[in-house]
Amino acid sequence: MFILAAALIVAGVALFVAAPLGIGLVGARARSAGELQIDRHEHERALAVQGLRELEFDREMGKLSDADYDPMHKALEERALTAMAAVEKIRDSAANAKKPSVTPLTQAIRRAAPAPRRIDPIPTLVLHNESPHPPHASSAQPPAASSKIRFCPECGTRAAIDSRFCAQCGIAIKPMGAAIARTE
Repeated sequence: MFILAAALIVAGVALFVAAPLGIGLVGARARSAGELQIDRHEHERALAVQGLRELEFDREMGKLSDADYDPMHKALEERALTAMAAVEKIRDSAANAKKPSVTPLTQAIRRAAPAPRRIDPIPTLVLHNESPHPPHASSAQPPAASSKIRFCPECGTRAAIDSRFCAQCGIAIKPMGAAIARTE
């Protein structure tokens, strides 16, 4: 009985020590072929980038001439770019595979549905002078100033015509008369 207990303890310790080397006690997550390829290409890219760093360091230290540096740099750069392109290609194909396929029923629904309305992204503001009488000549602002829209020169927020400061950022806004006088 004692020998059986000792053997079970030794086997348990052996499995515990060997677990990181193999599947483990819980079991490793099954990885897809795409994930394994991405890991391989990421490792390849990391090696190429590390090689570029070391190559640059050797050049800075004077261990490598410019004639030797150029072809080695191009080769390592190409290696890194190829690995990155392969990773993007795998990820794009995986993303496209996850998209739902279009069934004939979905196509029929899309054909029967009305086309979405197009909304103008920039609203247009039209000002109308609702006053039945023309503006007085003694008005402080010229007639052209009453139909102008003002914007803050700093943040671009629309400002009231008679405002002296921007409501958004607080910067001083020049009076309309001064602004018009400069533009004319």
